[in-house]
Amino acid sequence: MKGKKVLALLTCTALLAGSLTACGNAASTTAPSAQEPQETSTAPASEAAEETPAASNENAADDSITGSLTIWEHGTGFENSLAAVIEGFQKKYPNVEVEYEIKDGDTYYSLLTTAIQSGEAPDLFWTNGTATTNMQDYVKNDVLMDISDLDFSALTEDSMKLATINDTVYSVPWLTMDTRACFYNKDLFTENGWEIPSKFSEFEDLLAKQKEAGVIPISFSPTSFGSVLFIFEPVLSAMDPEYTKGLSDYSVKLTDQPAKDALNKMLEWADKGYYGDNYKGVIDGSAAILTFTTGKAAMFIGGSWEMSSIESNNPDLNYGAFQIPAEDGTTGMVGTCANGFSIYKDTKSPEAAKAFAQYCASLEAQTTWVQVQRAVSGSPEIQSANPIANEISNCDNVYTSWQSLISKHSVEGGTGNAITEEYFPKLFVGDITVDQLMDDLGKEMQ
Repeated sequence: MKGKKVLALLTCTALLAGSLTACGNAASTTAPSAQEPQETSTAPASEAAEETPAASNENAADDSITGSLTIWEHGTGFENSLAAVIEGFQKKYPNVEVEYEIKDGDTYYSLLTTAIQSGEAPDLFWTNGTATTNMQDYVKNDVLMDISDLDFSALTEDSMKLATINDTVYSVPWLTMDTRACFYNKDLFTENGWEIPSKFSEFEDLLAKQKEAGVIPISFSPTSFGSVLFIFEPVLSAMDPEYTKGLSDYSVKLTDQPAKDALNKMLEWADKGYYGDNYKGVIDGSAAILTFTTGKAAMFIGGSWEMSSIESNNPDLNYGAFQIPAEDGTTGMVGTCANGFSIYKDTKSPEAAKAFAQYCASLEAQTTWVQVQRAVSGSPEIQSANPIANEISNCDNVYTSWQSLISKHSVEGGTGNAITEEYFPKLFVGDITVDQLMDDLGKEMQ
């Protein structure tokens, strides 16, 4: 399309990370691959490091800092990146022992809270930053270390908003753009003569053609909050770009009519069979990805971080990505920035923990994370290693995540996030209506 510009270099505005499941530890040998999660294993990995940018040798190793660190990450999709970053860190700090654990995404925060309450919290752990209330709650309970004195010059101003509460920095963000996109099976498109749509009406026409051809148009799990959300936001931005632009300064409300229209459009597609006749039996987001990667569905709409899962499921899949277009022909990307690790205030190795956080904030570690993650880059100094990531970022606008504003603009003690997490899946089994969802959400918003 004319007027397109690559936005991989744009900065980030909010966060919503996805999650997978598995567990592992890292210390000295080969890390488990994300495709083959193990109960226990060791790292950092020579295997993961094969894709890692060469560590800088500008600074000599610092053997004066010692200690033992345990790091918690929230999904297997981030495992290889973490292992590679740990390897780079240990080249600089050879006397610091580092282990990591991958915790189940659905129970991550409950496990973390239990560990904190028992005094056995990991030294560093992932949070959603300011995109949800979890990090804010930990700050209120005096759980996190103030790391404002670290050097964050390699990071962008917008990314640091994820890490900062009341002018104090409590985490290190990653310069990856967690975006949403429409992934498509290139072979199916070629075989059937389907083209990437240039208008929203053409996208809907494409869904009808795919259904008529006996192919599931969109692989979708209605039981997964994330699966619903990551279709809803791109559909919303395509149906009403002006409303979506207004989310950036909260000049529009989350419960306004355009948001209702997008959810109702998704329900309309369900009635037309665009998610498949048995889509209600797709139990989670991983199952929805499997439906796409096995060629049963023409498209899968989800987070950019799912590229690793798509490629793990089917390394030979010939797939691409595009943004659902608006009726005026423009496209937009719901862009969110990924957060990283906070330091437990009562860590027994504070010097080593701060050294690791500082390393994470370096351009070297950020480049490693982005490239091993094969993610969309949020920095003009870091190039993505994945051509699909460049297809995702080929759009006209970047939009704020609808969901990320719930935490920022809820009334004191509001439960807006809990409402959407509970209600979104209920929409597709008929337990509630869109109006009921928005009415209850509206009561929790400023």
